[in-house]
Amino acid sequence: MKNFTTLNDVFYYAKKTYGSKEIFFAKDQSKNFKGRTFLDVYTAAENLALSLLQMGLNPGDRLGLMADNRTEWAIADIATLLNGAINVPRGSDSTPQEIEYILTHSESRYCFVEHEKLYDSLKPILPNTKVEKVIILDPSFQKGDEFVLPMSHLIQEGEKLRKNLPSLELRTKQVKPDDLFTIIYTSGTTGMPKGVMLSHQNMVYNVVKVPPKVGLKQTDKTLSILPVWHIFERAIDYAVLAEGASIAYTNVRDLRDDFQKIKPTFMASAPRLWENLYLGIKQKLEKAPDNKRKLFEFAYDVCKKFKDGSDYLSGNKLLTKEESPFERAKNTAISLTSVVNLFFLSKILDGLVFSKIRDVLGGNLQGTISGGGALPSHVDEFFNVIGIPVYEGYGMTECAPIISVRSVGHVVQGSVGQWPDGTAVKILNDLGEVQTRGKMGVIHIKGPQVMKGYYKNEEATNKTIVDGWLNTGDLGFISFNDTLSVRGRVKDTIVLLGGENVEPVPIENLLLENPFVNQVIVVGQDQKSLTALIWPDKERMKEAGLNFKEGEDLNANKEVKTYFQNIVKKQISSENGFKSFEKLTDFRFLPKTMEVGDELTNLFKMKRNIIHDKYKALILDMYK
Repeated sequence: MKNFTTLNDVFYYAKKTYGSKEIFFAKDQSKNFKGRTFLDVYTAAENLALSLLQMGLNPGDRLGLMADNRTEWAIADIATLLNGAINVPRGSDSTPQEIEYILTHSESRYCFVEHEKLYDSLKPILPNTKVEKVIILDPSFQKGDEFVLPMSHLIQEGEKLRKNLPSLELRTKQVKPDDLFTIIYTSGTTGMPKGVMLSHQNMVYNVVKVPPKVGLKQTDKTLSILPVWHIFERAIDYAVLAEGASIAYTNVRDLRDDFQKIKPTFMASAPRLWENLYLGIKQKLEKAPDNKRKLFEFAYDVCKKFKDGSDYLSGNKLLTKEESPFERAKNTAISLTSVVNLFFLSKILDGLVFSKIRDVLGGNLQGTISGGGALPSHVDEFFNVIGIPVYEGYGMTECAPIISVRSVGHVVQGSVGQWPDGTAVKILNDLGEVQTRGKMGVIHIKGPQVMKGYYKNEEATNKTIVDGWLNTGDLGFISFNDTLSVRGRVKDTIVLLGGENVEPVPIENLLLENPFVNQVIVVGQDQKSLTALIWPDKERMKEAGLNFKEGEDLNANKEVKTYFQNIVKKQISSENGFKSFEKLTDFRFLPKTMEVGDELTNLFKMKRNIIHDKYKALILDMYK
């Protein structure tokens, strides 16, 4: 096991061990990937760090880092940490008001900004902050002044200051595990963002514990698509550096092409990406000739049965209740028969059918880690059946982010895996009593990854962390094969007028299994029954021959309304395990799609309170 105590140890280790290897890959103007060695990036970061030191940057100072995924982000980040300073990151799609709040609240002295266009949008708010200098990351920016500095110039100036390297190295070595390396302001679904204070120790624990679980190794090529300022992607990127793998920066527009260019072996993403890939594959299948579609369905059925049997025999089937010896013997016999009978056929069909899907994703993808939200069960099952293991993880910014994750050879669908050594998990009911296995409650966690608290917010810190235990606010249970399952958020729970508690996420996920439903939010707090707001897939509607005009209010279209009433009734039914009070009594179509930065966070989580406020009239109309 690698002996890291701070992230600076990770950087030194990578420099010494993988210095000559091309680690960072970004696109040039022709959209071709160009690689840079870690030594090249580290030297640039070291030069930048020397310039910052010369400018008067002190250990513990805060620096804003307002930029998206690019190699220059890593250079700015490493330079900050080498100085013992603290970066305060955020994406370029944040509003100027959000950035003003973050820079002001964190008292950031300097601020890295991605490019001139973003700087222009921030000009009106910067005088309201304590920012002394702005540093533009974009190498094409060259026209600096006393307030605005090109990062490329600072790197060049740092080259001349390398005689001062011993001063920087001394500062770097003085950084302690308990020192902060970042303050991340959550993009939370409610209220103003809170500044999560994370120490070097918090992140180092993730860097050491996660790679062995998901099988990350030096030969891996990873695609980076999640916002790098978000703790999930950031932890993966640090882990990649520690293992000597490579990072290629991509985006949603180019993802399909980049799968072919990079042929990644591993990647991390939010559930929404896998949902979109799943829907794209399903749409192609629906348009395929009958013989191809039937072959796929047959192959899927065979491989699913084989996988179900294999999972049971290997202990990878979620156990929500304890099995009796008789049940165990019976299920073992059934699974063993299935595995023996279907072994050769499943291998033939996998090579014949599913290898073609894997080829679309580059052909080398050996696994993916999904986090930042719940992965719908049908999407989870699909990718695991077709031979792309999904290492679904569970975490939060306050844990930098790891709480639990599935591991190689131990993918238990319906769970988010097991927590690493050194982490303790307990489930508490409403009375604060510890729940036994299989019983639902609120997840609490204790371990080296738990944050130091919320910056300048002692009240929120004391509510969240009690006696070292962090209250996640998530509902879940520990299964009888010792995996953790998450079933929703306490604050998402809908309490109906009759006192029934309903978790909206399972209902929403089942509705999303229908290809005609693109987005959905279930509502009904303090009402007699549940209802929903839906954004439909209009392309599907056209293909199905539904009559509607672009831009019309679909709520007034009887044909469309009836069609979707049948979908809702079929999906949320007793046959699918829903109780009478969990069924939807009505729904309305949203006037537009829910978008990131408005109704959705950067990881596509719904800002439920904002949606409720924004569409209050539409919701009340269902309860007249």
